Amino acid sequence: MSHTARTVETESVRIGLQLLGWIVAIPFAVAAAYLIFAIVLGAIPVNTGFVHSERGVPVYLRTNGVHAELILPTRANGVDWSLDVPATDMRALAEPLPWVAFGWGDRGFFIDTPTWADLRPSTALWAISGLGDGAMHVEYIETPRAYKARELLLSREEYARLASYIHRSFRRGPSDRPIRIDTPGYFDADAFYEAIPNYKPWFTCNDWVRRALTVTGVRAPLWSPFETALFLQLPESPKPAP
Repeated sequence: MSHTARTVETESVRIGLQLLGWIVAIPFAVAAAYLIFAIVLGAIPVNTGFVHSERGVPVYLRTNGVHAELILPTRANGVDWSLDVPATDMRALAEPLPWVAFGWGDRGFFIDTPTWADLRPSTALWAISGLGDGAMHVEYIETPRAYKARELLLSREEYARLASYIHRSFRRGPSDRPIRIDTPGYFDADAFYEAIPNYKPWFTCNDWVRRALTVTGVRAPLWSPFETALFLQLPESPKPAP
């Protein structure tokens, strides 16, 4: 092999190794930047003047350690959620329970991942891509005490804004009823519904909750793709959950 040929081959190998290095480094750099933005923006509060409304409508923020959801009274302040999401939509529920939890997310992730043991990389990647449809997980519950939950007491006006935000998150049919997804829920008292918008890396299930709190007027982080910042910014509960 001539000197020129060896030089060209060496240069090709060097370029190939540099390219491989960039391919490996870029995802780590993006992940690191994402985490930094989440920490910084999660530490910046909005609606800092929020105070619990004395004898207001109780609402709860719950988490399983990764995914946050909102718990509302089934009937309060002129809003009856059992009309939108009737007990008959659930697998085995004779009548609505006193509380109902709403959690938004990616449809494929919800349906294909009933437990964390069922999580597949392809499911997570599809959700992050933003190509999948949105979905709402709705669960009737007896009491918020059964979960790690933080209470909020909202004024009538604040509760109306929160209810409106959740109402608009459902994809609705011709009769203005939420469209139930034809798949069983995780339990006897829950179901899935079509929802908007789509899941995105910058708009996650937890950021849906953050936006709900922000629209309502509750203290919340500027951005929160993870649930941690939601609880850090949320005012302490005025009293223990019932």
